[in-house]
Amino acid sequence: MKNVTILKPEECCGCTACYASCPTKAITMQPDEEEGFLYPRVNEEKCIDCGKCLRVCKDVRPYQEEQNIYACWSKDDSLRARSSSGGIFSLLAEKVLTNGGAVCAVGYSEDCKECLHKIILTPDDLDDLRRAKFVQSKKYDVFQCIKDLIGGGRIVLFCGTPCEVGGLRQFLGKEYDNLITCDIICGCVSSPMVYRTYIEYLNDKYKANAVSVNFKDKRKGWRGKAIAVKFDDGIEYYNSILDDDYCVSFHSRYNIRPSCFNCKYRNLKRGADFTLGDFWAIEKYNEEYDDNKGTSFVLVNTSKGESILNSLDLVIHPMDIDFEEYCMKYNWCMHHNPYAMPEEDRKTFYHDVVTMPFDQMAAKDLEAIKQARKNKKIEQKQVRYE
Repeated sequence: MKNVTILKPEECCGCTACYASCPTKAITMQPDEEEGFLYPRVNEEKCIDCGKCLRVCKDVRPYQEEQNIYACWSKDDSLRARSSSGGIFSLLAEKVLTNGGAVCAVGYSEDCKECLHKIILTPDDLDDLRRAKFVQSKKYDVFQCIKDLIGGGRIVLFCGTPCEVGGLRQFLGKEYDNLITCDIICGCVSSPMVYRTYIEYLNDKYKANAVSVNFKDKRKGWRGKAIAVKFDDGIEYYNSILDDDYCVSFHSRYNIRPSCFNCKYRNLKRGADFTLGDFWAIEKYNEEYDDNKGTSFVLVNTSKGESILNSLDLVIHPMDIDFEEYCMKYNWCMHHNPYAMPEEDRKTFYHDVVTMPFDQMAAKDLEAIKQARKNKKIEQKQVRYE
């Protein structure tokens, strides 16, 4: 047998490269019953054992060019306020869109119960794609759509997790001058089922329907991390990510895809033109670069990326720092995997998610983790200001 059914669940990141590559459309992406993560399912009657799905799965190709690090932010404070960090993704996207290109990144379904990769053609649709989403997206047929767009000569910007960018490049099989890729400093991906259950719980609690979700609301500053959910009756749920039950479930490491504990893309060498994230601890390198409005960590991995970054209208500061040392101290998820929680505790968590109200599940399974995280943040804040 030469298809992806031979892979263990912890070997599959859900990137959909196998699904997009199958010449007979024998593969579909289906959620597993216990945790709700999407995995490839093969129709053996359609499968011709060509092995293409396995080849694209294993063909991980990070770039080997010289890398440069920058601290960046948009000159437009309103844009920074609407962005997770410094607004660099938005600047890249606006440049591509105003030049007739397309942008593919993660947005929300109309009912906010699902995250999915969307392709947009106008700046008017960009706001939905801004900001981090703490959920693994559905990709549907976007890889094939991107191939069609770049094959037709259109510039395309694709942004996603390292495994999603890797999956796209592996599906395409060759480099394209008119494809620009951004991966994020990824803190793992969480279950679409758990997220949907959480939104449905909030809808029921507030007797309304969610119309927008922001996992990195910055009204209290870049470090005042908060989630804000707006409903169709004008009510808003707002809470620190340290207290919000869904965010705690994500940071607990229960609500993390199994492959994230042994990620083959988590590396200092990256597979995208740009790697974007928060420049945590920037004040330790230069206090003037930190105004608590959001500073982007921009790692440029290709000469194409370098040329594009220098064409943007932004504040940009080259950072002559030890890359590996910085990541070890302040952004460890760039190249270090998290450790897994006890398997029995993980099984209990997913059982309770579907059998108990979300707040009751959290009180039972997450309260000790919540308190430990809050205590750790207090200690870190004390160290920062000593």
